[in-house]
Amino acid sequence: MNLAPSTRVVATAPEPRRNTIEAIYATAHWLLARDRISEAATVLQALIHVAPHDERGWLALGECHERIEQPLVALQLYGAGSVITRSTGLPSARCEVARARVLRALGRDDESAEALERATVALEASDDDGLATLVRREVLALRRPS
Repeated sequence: MNLAPSTRVVATAPEPRRNTIEAIYATAHWLLARDRISEAATVLQALIHVAPHDERGWLALGECHERIEQPLVALQLYGAGSVITRSTGLPSARCEVARARVLRALGRDDESAEALERATVALEASDDDGLATLVRREVLALRRPS
């Protein structure tokens, strides 16, 4: 019995899924760029369903709710994303920075500082220099006095 053909199919199976996820995300981003928030939110809900560990879906759906002035919903989405997309047992640095931004806008400065601290701890465990630079920039901006 020759298993090589089925092995190749199994080995390439994740790639079409990755392409689908990227297409869903690109569609949502395109809709967001055109302020078609409701449609983008629908697409992003699908992305979260298909790829719950991809933080981009949580971040973009949270952004949708921020744009329609629903900061508490955005806060919940960022919090859920932070937990669900954990890597190495640590929360998502980007989701924590987004939470900190919303908390600060709501006047919940102590909670915002806690979220920034969690983001910083998550960054220390990361080997992604690009992510570290991006998040550190956001952390510094949020730590400036309002």
